[in-house]
Amino acid sequence: MTGNEGFDRNALALSYGVDFGVLRLWAESNDAYRERLSGVLRGSGKIIEAHEVFSGRRYDDPEQGVVGPMAGITGALAQAMSGRDYSPHNPERQIGDDIATGVVVKEGRKLEESIARIFGLLGPEAGMDFLDSRYKK
Repeated sequence: MTGNEGFDRNALALSYGVDFGVLRLWAESNDAYRERLSGVLRGSGKIIEAHEVFSGRRYDDPEQGVVGPMAGITGALAQAMSGRDYSPHNPERQIGDDIATGVVVKEGRKLEESIARIFGLLGPEAGMDFLDSRYKK
């Protein structure tokens, strides 16, 4: 059993949406609502709730996996401690930035290996684009 049988990824979004007064728009898909609500919550500083809504799991859920709410919360804390948010004007995108940063922080020693795999999949141009963007003045 994987723990995903009967799991409704949108249940927390529907519940938190009511709790925080952010209603689903007419004809808005479940996924679009979940992403929009997580962005609204992240933009208002409700980091834990934003990542719970985005993943559909609570921060203490043992089934959350590598990119669950704790990855996002860890990433948000790491960014705050370094004095920056990667997408401060786009809270929905910031959710993804939080998760990516959290995975990097949690998997630190495997980072070099992971970057090599990503560049291997994307091709050599991706590596140069990354370096160019990193060191442009």
